[in-house]
Amino acid sequence: MFSEKINHVRLQQVLVFTMGMLSIAVILTSCANSASCSAYQEIEVVE
Repeated sequence: MFSEKINHVRLQQVLVFTMGMLSIAVILTSCANSASCSAYQEIEVVE
């Protein structure tokens, strides 16, 4: 019923583009932050 009104190809293109932009933003944010995470500052690493 509603499938005739929705352009599924265009919707998939928008979703893939949005997910790509979010992935790039996460990668750039994680690479730009060189400080260690505060959750791991007080933990001793046992080797």
